[in-house]
Amino acid sequence: MEQVKRSFSIRSIYDSTKIKEGAIVLLFILMFILASIFVEDFFNSSNIINLVRQISFLAIIGLGQFFVILIGGIDMSVGSTIGLVSVLLADLMSSYQLPIALAIIIVLAVTIVVGWVNGLVTVYGHVTPFIATLITMIVIKGINFLYSNGIPISGLPREFNFLGAGYVGSIPFPIIIMVIIGAACYVLTMKTSIGRSLYAVGGNLEATKLSGININKIRILAFIFSSFLAGIGAILITSRTMSGQPAIGEAMLFDIITIVVLGGTSLAGGRGRVVGVIFAALILGIIDNVMVLKGIDAYWQQVVKGVILGIVVIIDSHSKKQ
Repeated sequence: MEQVKRSFSIRSIYDSTKIKEGAIVLLFILMFILASIFVEDFFNSSNIINLVRQISFLAIIGLGQFFVILIGGIDMSVGSTIGLVSVLLADLMSSYQLPIALAIIIVLAVTIVVGWVNGLVTVYGHVTPFIATLITMIVIKGINFLYSNGIPISGLPREFNFLGAGYVGSIPFPIIIMVIIGAACYVLTMKTSIGRSLYAVGGNLEATKLSGININKIRILAFIFSSFLAGIGAILITSRTMSGQPAIGEAMLFDIITIVVLGGTSLAGGRGRVVGVIFAALILGIIDNVMVLKGIDAYWQQVVKGVILGIVVIIDSHSKKQ
């Protein structure tokens, strides 16, 4: 165990990603400056606050995906999990009149079960994470539409809207949640044995297994983190829209994977940082915001994001070979 701690010390874990993280931060600063200069209405307080609030949902869910990619996997079920949380939460509050806090506890418990199932199928079913979570995605998607009949669920209590649209002073509440979760994920990966083990599993699964670390437990935990944070993001999104929608998360999956990879997390596992994910979400947010302000077709936004993801994946593949 001590040997693994030395091999995967905080310094050695992050040395290979420091340059990438610095590049991401510099890219964000450059894009922010250019957008402020050349795009009318970009650099005003209301637009900036709205931009950060919009990416806060994406960043929270992306941080969950980060843990799975960090161990060399991927969670394709997060979009369907978001839809499941959305419709279930809305129905618990509107049809069953459950208190907001109790309804939230129930749906978060459900996300833990989803993550646990993903982990079990992957670890003990010996199914690749992509296939395992793809199966879960299809099953949950079907459940979502069966449960809601494909119709958005409304009638949510007015006070619930605060979570996704409220302010603490002049700061939107979702931004505060993003900062808290980002800080918690940072501490988890930087300061705890679980964090070191996540990097170790992604870096060299067999060596980590021989070191005595319970790799099955760590892999299952990564999937639980992913589903749980997807659930938190879904709660905030549902609060923002004030309706439970079965397909609300499906369009987000591509953006979620993009910000994790763009943030410097290797698809091969073992490399990546929380800060990179958050700054990548901000970069994607600027791209979306600028294109909306310029009146560019939404389909072109997908083209741009696809090109960005392709470039990042090629760079990641090249650096892995090196």
